[in-house]
Order: sequence, then structure tokens, then C-alpha cells
Amino acid sequence: KKKNKKTQKRNGNKKKADVLQTLPPITAGALATATLMYPVDLVRALRMSSAAEKNVGIGTLLSNFKKVHGYKGFVTQGVVPEMMRATYMRVLKFFLFPITHRALFDKNPSAGTTATKAIAAGLASIPEGFTIAPLEVAKIGLQLDKEKRFNNSTTAVMRHVVKTRGWTGLFMGYTGVQYRQTSWTAVYFATLSDFENLTKKVIPNEYKEAQQLTSGFLAGMLGAAFNTPGDVIRSALKKKLLADPNPVMQRFSIGLCVDGVKTFFTLGNEIMQVGGIRALYAGFAVKSVHLGGSGALLAMFIPFFKRIMGVDQE
Repeated sequence: KKKNKKTQKRNGNKKKADVLQTLPPITAGALATATLMYPVDLVRALRMSSAAEKNVGIGTLLSNFKKVHGYKGFVTQGVVPEMMRATYMRVLKFFLFPITHRALFDKNPSAGTTATKAIAAGLASIPEGFTIAPLEVAKIGLQLDKEKRFNNSTTAVMRHVVKTRGWTGLFMGYTGVQYRQTSWTAVYFATLSDFENLTKKVIPNEYKEAQQLTSGFLAGMLGAAFNTPGDVIRSALKKKLLADPNPVMQRFSIGLCVDGVKTFFTLGNEIMQVGGIRALYAGFAVKSVHLGGSGALLAMFIPFFKRIMGVDQE
């Protein structure tokens, strides 16, 4: 019995070690993706936060942004919270997804179905959505900071929010954040292998990176079709709340959570009244490039870094 216990303990430690081996290549792939995709994310944020406004084109938004922050702002304004948020959330989702799938269904994702992968990915995205919410607030605050009140400082935005709204203010728009993360993550992981099989029929096997980029882009773009409405509402809500000259301090309560969900759907209805259902897809072209591009780079970079680091664990 003692021998069996020692063997089980050794096997358990080995499994933990094998799982942790995936963190370095996942982190490297996520960081590379966040770096390359930041300018696209900035354009996406500007377009989506203006969804509740009439006749505001992307050209006008970019021109106004340049007047305030200059060309340098396109690669620096809000870059710190975005790099932290984007890298962290991608590491978390790619690390937790296979662990969650094995815990729920006792098999690796490669042996799972579309449904099992969607369920596991959706559940794995919950910690991600909750923990990135404060960085989302900081990022939007900096990207929309026309008066340069925060001097491109993440902590300055957070201090301002906590001072005027309490710590619960760091979670404003959380419903939209979680909706966005869960929907994209579930669709991406559920369909990636299907798109991989399709691309193999079109792209020769000697062009492995092209297969990965194409399948990742298609899965990411499909995910964007599902999560764009939530992201539009979330961005518009944060912009509206951050611009409110009379913020209210609020303590945490179940009522506050319920009110957050109600506010999310109420604003969604208001956006539709202004511009119809199309308004909920404001900036979808940019969004599809952003999430399609992110999905493509992650599908290529993570296997690449796993290969050069000698990691074969799913």
C-alpha cells in the first residue's frame, strides 16, 4: 500500500510538472500576439465605444485621437494595461482550457467533441473575465482620455475610479467583459480543429504555418461574430460611465450585480434604437481582423514555442 501511495504521489507530481511545462511557450506566444495586435485593438476600442453615437466614422475617430495623442499614441496610449491584459488572458485561457477539459471529460481536447470543447472553454474563461475587468477599465479610460487627465498611467485611472466609485467601479461593465470572453473562447476552441481539418484539404502539409494561421484566423473570426455585440455594449457602457461628471460610490451587493446585468441589456437596446441591429456590430470589420488575427497568431506561435522548448503536453 505504501508503495502504491508513493507511486500515485510520484505520478501526480509528474502530471503537475507536465502541465506547468506548457506555461513558458503559452506565455511567449501570448506576448508575441499581444505586441503585434495592439494597434488593431486601439482602433477597435475607438470604434466600438462610439457605437451609441450617430454618424461618427472611423476616420473621424482616428483623426481626433491623433490630434490629442499624436502618431506616437497609436502604439503607446494604453499599451501597458493592454499588454498586461491581453497577455494574461490568453495565457490563462490556453493554460486552463485543456486542464478543464480533462477534469470534466477525462480526456484531452484532441479526443473531445465540438460540444465538450465549447463547454470546457466557456468554463475556463470565467476566471479570465473576472480578473481582467479592472485592466479593461484602465485600458478604455486611457484610450478615451482626450484631456490627458491620466497621463497614460494605468494606476492613475484605477485610483480615480476607486476614489470616485469605490472598488466596485473597477468592475463596471463586467457583464459585457464576461460575455465577450466566454463566447469567443468557447467558439474558438470548439471550431479550431474543424478548421484545421478543412485547411489541410486546401493548403499542402509542407506549409504547416500557413495551415495554422488560416485555421486560427477562421476560428477567431467566427468567435468575433458571436462576441462583438457584447463588446460593443461593454465599450459604450464604460465610455458613458467614465465620462459621467457625477459618479456614485457603490458598495458591493447582489442588487448591484443584478443592476449591472440590467444596465448592460438596457444600453444594448438603446444602441439598437439609434442604429438598428447593425449598430451592435459597429467595428466588426476591425474586430474580425483583431480576433481573427489574434486567433491566427496564437494558433501558430504557441505550437512554435512548444516545439522549440520541447513541450508536447496539450
